[in-house]
Amino acid sequence: MKLHLHVGVVETIDEITLNEALAVAQCAERVLVRLAPNLAVLECEDAEKVVSALEANGLHPKVMR
Repeated sequence: MKLHLHVGVVETIDEITLNEALAVAQCAERVLVRLAPNLAVLECEDAEKVVSALEANGLHPKVMR
């Protein structure tokens, strides 16, 4: 069993959007678990990479901390 104390959750409108966001951030292989097709749990630093990658591409994700 692994215990992750600090995780980030990335939720998108659909599975395709999540896959694209993870690919752009180069985090697709680092997903800890997918709770639903459009919902992924990552380490915090990887979730931050997703946010940064989206912002760098002119998108403005809603971020809750």
